[in-house]
Amino acid sequence: MTTFVLVHGSWLGGWAWERVAPGLRASGHTVLCPSLAPAEPGVGLRTHITEIVGLIDRHELTDVTLVGHSYGGMVITGAGHERPRRVRQLVYLDAFFPSPGQSAFGLQPRLRDACDAAAALRPEKEAWLIPPFGFETMGLTGADLEWVTARAKPMSRATHEEPLPDPVSGRPRPPATYIGCGGSPFFAGTAKTARRRGARLLTIEGAAHMASVTDPERVCAVLGRTG
Repeated sequence: MTTFVLVHGSWLGGWAWERVAPGLRASGHTVLCPSLAPAEPGVGLRTHITEIVGLIDRHELTDVTLVGHSYGGMVITGAGHERPRRVRQLVYLDAFFPSPGQSAFGLQPRLRDACDAAAALRPEKEAWLIPPFGFETMGLTGADLEWVTARAKPMSRATHEEPLPDPVSGRPRPPATYIGCGGSPFFAGTAKTARRRGARLLTIEGAAHMASVTDPERVCAVLGRTG
């Protein structure tokens, strides 16, 4: 059986995996769903990487499968670089697949522009915040859209501006699996990049970007295949 650490995407929390985790646990897997540090000045990508590394150390986890959805791909890559001998593999669910020195905004400049436009509409206009927006473009409708929107929180802009740190020289890199959501336009090119870089590629046909909410059974099934 596998120990999964599921890392959520932008504006979400560990609650985003509530529909996936029970199925994995029912199959005998150990599942942890941490919530990354909320928005505050000084919180950035390195903060979130340090949190996941700390979780691995605190629980003395070994042979871990780190799963990152969307922005979570940035975080698991950094954590995998920090603890490669404890991480069995990195699994990217419709996520960023960065190289050292790359940031989320650098990889998707259109996302930066969209975040700037959304921030300009906030009455407070804190320059260091990214407000949640656009969930209706991620495959969410009706009750699912209401559920996510009600719980989503702003993020610190530094999470998307900070580049992925360089790994320590000489450390092995965990193998990677990339799970593309076939109905999502956001990371179609990223899946091809991941395959070129040696990642195993799996696809959930027709699934939207927020598949952990809209299609949890198939997400659970494909994660089970990575174990």
